[in-house]
Amino acid sequence: MTRWLPATLWVGMLLLIFYFSSQAGSPENSAGWLMGLLRAVAPQLAEQLTPEQLHALNYALRKTGHGTGYFLLTLLGYWAFRRSFGLDARPALRWAILTSLLRAIIDEIHQAFVPGRTGTAVDVIIDAVGIALAAWLIRRRGK
Repeated sequence: MTRWLPATLWVGMLLLIFYFSSQAGSPENSAGWLMGLLRAVAPQLAEQLTPEQLHALNYALRKTGHGTGYFLLTLLGYWAFRRSFGLDARPALRWAILTSLLRAIIDEIHQAFVPGRTGTAVDVIIDAVGIALAAWLIRRRGK
């Protein structure tokens, strides 16, 4: 049972990314959620934010979420390929990078067909930064 935990978590992360990329009008939704959080945590700050500042903060958080999501996906993928599928470290890392990058590209293509969303190469680049960071961390830890 524990052998399949990494693969289960990896697939769960793949599904979570699909769920978030399927949300119509997602930037507006996250701006509302962010403003609600700010009102609860820092009400004075929330009242002082201009619409432009809220937009910039929302944009920065969304892009950070992209990189973080693919960082985690790559770590989980590596763990799954090592523990659940029994690959050696190098092939497991290659497969984790490849599948994460392919998922990033497919995700942006998918978003192009979701109302209120767009698929952009910039997001794939941000995802690739998260993937590269995870790969660097895995390789560094392996040495």
